[in-house]
Amino acid sequence: MNRQILFAVIPSLIAFLLIGSSIAAATLTLSSQSGTISSTQNGPGGKPAWKVSGTWNLANLKSNTPTFNASFDMMKLDGSSKHKHSINATITSADFGRAGKSSIRTYGGTAIISMKEGPLSDVPIVIKLSSDGNMSIMPDRVKTKDHLGNTAIQGKTTM
Repeated sequence: MNRQILFAVIPSLIAFLLIGSSIAAATLTLSSQSGTISSTQNGPGGKPAWKVSGTWNLANLKSNTPTFNASFDMMKLDGSSKHKHSINATITSADFGRAGKSSIRTYGGTAIISMKEGPLSDVPIVIKLSSDGNMSIMPDRVKTKDHLGNTAIQGKTTM
């Protein structure tokens, strides 16, 4: 094969493969997202009191029944009172917007949240994912009696 043709074809082939892989990655992102939770939550006095860490996933986004699941440990800043929570939510609404240079996807629904006293059902919840990789979970403060803090639980996307 002529070297000039080869040097002309190879860059085009590489560009085609890179674009194809970007489209595939974007498609995956639209059908599911997952990541980590790492946050400091306020206590009853409105001051930082709890460390929260764990994982989350948002699945079936292309279906009529998307779901959100999170599992995390919660402990006081001094390392005491360690316990676990899980959130299992059904997504009922989605909104896509912008904040500065980032696009933000906001999902709303209701969740079951595990608590020491037993599961809380029908807890309104808002999940936000931004194009810069940030994620937040905001369960209804009244329904959870502010146990998870008065600010959103923060995390990152891994996809």
